[in-house]
Amino acid sequence: MEHRRFEKAAQKILSVFSDGTITGHDMMYVAFYTVTNAYPTDPVLDRLIEYVEHVKSERERIERSKSYGQHTLF
Repeated sequence: MEHRRFEKAAQKILSVFSDGTITGHDMMYVAFYTVTNAYPTDPVLDRLIEYVEHVKSERERIERSKSYGQHTLF
């Protein structure tokens, strides 16, 4: 596996959303331009949606493991 390549890609994505220049309202425009710039390559958008679903799944998994760890301490 190419862990460094995966880490670098994740850092690029995080830098876009974490620098504070894109607000919640701006996200609508980012989404619009993402779709229009990706058109007509719908498979790219499908991969983006799949990625977001993986992000949600990993976030939920980490949250579940945190709560499970809290219950086993005592």
